[in-house]
Amino acid sequence: MSSNNPFANFDIEHLSASSLNTYINDPCMFIIRYLFGFKGKGNPAMWRGTVVDQIIGMMLMSQKVIDQDYMEDLIKQAIARFDGLYEHYKDEMTIDEKKYSKERLAIEKYLSVAIPFYKQLGEPVSYQEEVRLQLDSVPIDIIGYIDLEYKGLVRDIKTVGRMPSEVPDSVKRQMSVYATAKQCDVVVDYVYASSSKAEVKVVEVKDVEQHIKVVEKTALAVMNLLSYSNDKYEIARLFVPNFDSWMWSSEEDIEFARSIWEI
Repeated sequence: MSSNNPFANFDIEHLSASSLNTYINDPCMFIIRYLFGFKGKGNPAMWRGTVVDQIIGMMLMSQKVIDQDYMEDLIKQAIARFDGLYEHYKDEMTIDEKKYSKERLAIEKYLSVAIPFYKQLGEPVSYQEEVRLQLDSVPIDIIGYIDLEYKGLVRDIKTVGRMPSEVPDSVKRQMSVYATAKQCDVVVDYVYASSSKAEVKVVEVKDVEQHIKVVEKTALAVMNLLSYSNDKYEIARLFVPNFDSWMWSSEEDIEFARSIWEI
């Protein structure tokens, strides 16, 4: 077993804000995702967020004039991508049909407010650029993918069905990775849409140094855990999953976890 880099024993080549947030929220979910390689397939809300992000990026990179025809085309493309994800996963997982229909209908509302907002910002320096953060205490990089980068500023797109009163710490940790890797300011764009209202709320993320400390401490905690054993089953036995947690909303995740913990 490698004492200097226990990540190598599990073929973990990098960490991310997402993986570290998973560890903070539920170590058992981290174990099935990153030690056993059981990847989640998402859900309709996540798929909606993905396709909205993709269409915004496509629109910005195309530099086309936003007229009614182009707007309708973008919405059609987004819905087609959303339906494609449904078709891809429908035989592999249980999909809540009501949530699927709700999110499908919401796509147009999100894009109708998001596209004019991002168009007026102009063309970004990059879209979905990979960034890597190196910390002296951690033997592997922490990576992330920036939604939009402008000169001196990184923007992250979050489509939400309810406007948060403040930015969650999990998002602040994600943004602190971007800010530290790029040495620039970071903001979260909350794209909100409901039956009666749609808007984009821009929130600057501050206290980057505080949150990057949590990122580092979490990475070290994971490293210490992996140093315990090179047997993933032995590491799993240190914990017991709590299926009442919101993290365990997928029946497929629960079924796989039951096979690991034999419960």
